[in-house]
Amino acid sequence: MNRRNRSIFYVLLFLTVASHLWVVGSSFTAWLLLALQFLLYPQLAYGVALRSADQRKAEHRNQLLDGFWAGCWMAGLGFPLWISFTMFAGACLHMVVFYGLRGLPMVVGAMGLGAGLVIASGNWSGVHFETDLRTTLLSMLSLTLFFVTYALDGYRRAMYQHRSEMKLRAQVEEIRALQARLYEQTMSDPLTGLLNRRHLEKALPSAIASAQVEGRELALLMVDIDHFKNINDQHGHDVGDEVLKSLALIMKAAVRSDELVYRYGGEEFVIVLPDCPADLAARRAEQLRRRFMECPVGLGEASINATLSCGISVYPEHGAVGRELLRSADAALYRAKANGRNRSELFASTPGQFDRQPLDEAAGAAGDRPA
Repeated sequence: MNRRNRSIFYVLLFLTVASHLWVVGSSFTAWLLLALQFLLYPQLAYGVALRSADQRKAEHRNQLLDGFWAGCWMAGLGFPLWISFTMFAGACLHMVVFYGLRGLPMVVGAMGLGAGLVIASGNWSGVHFETDLRTTLLSMLSLTLFFVTYALDGYRRAMYQHRSEMKLRAQVEEIRALQARLYEQTMSDPLTGLLNRRHLEKALPSAIASAQVEGRELALLMVDIDHFKNINDQHGHDVGDEVLKSLALIMKAAVRSDELVYRYGGEEFVIVLPDCPADLAARRAEQLRRRFMECPVGLGEASINATLSCGISVYPEHGAVGRELLRSADAALYRAKANGRNRSELFASTPGQFDRQPLDEAAGAAGDRPA
């Protein structure tokens, strides 16, 4: 970028100074120095910087030399106003872009050194502020084009940075979305779409803590599909999966927004019911049991009816922490299985409470192992 900008500006300065030299009738030596300075020097400066071990340091040296040579030409020409202003403004812009405000004293010092050496050597003929109209217009044109070139570079860099930032932002959002999806996958059951046991272990302590702060009860239902192994053995695992998904849909439809449904493992499910006393939890469990029993799962042209058993525990009566509540609900579920399945049981309740004679298992339930 510096090579291009320096080359363009120096060509414009060459035309401007050449116009002035033509008007004042300068010598061949002045013309030769003009060509060396404004046409050859920019390429030499680029070559030196390109081969330097520290290119930034080399370019900094080149920028100081630009100021030094500008000071020499300004003094040698007698400080023509428009030419001097064009050189000074160009050198200042170049330094400030790369070094901030600290570049101003640097370039002023370099120009002063160059002008001072020319004046001290006696190779100048005093001050000649005036320039002819053509040279003045060329100075204006040179300065304008140089500013436009730098502004265009700045615009392109800003747009490139903006696009890069937008691209980076999009990548960050994509990563966040991916992380959210991965987190959701780690916290949900892929078959039923319900939250999984890992999520329950994180969420249940918070739910209990909220219940404690608010002085409210919290119910936990542990649900298990009756004879699920037989369903898999007789009808295949695909049908078993459909039974699981059917129950998941029924449970999701039966809970409020602040209630959570989990697939605890296998055919076991857990429902967390905030602000729910024991009697209400028992009614909710019975509603769920009946709804599942009354919704057969399609099996080709036929259908299969499955039932569930449910164990109920309530905070704080049946446990002060999540582990205790789960253990109590599991014990209640075991008793529901032992008492004939297709029923709900409250932990430590009086035998027979919430009992319901199974519709299709009364005859053979007593000899079966709870499952």
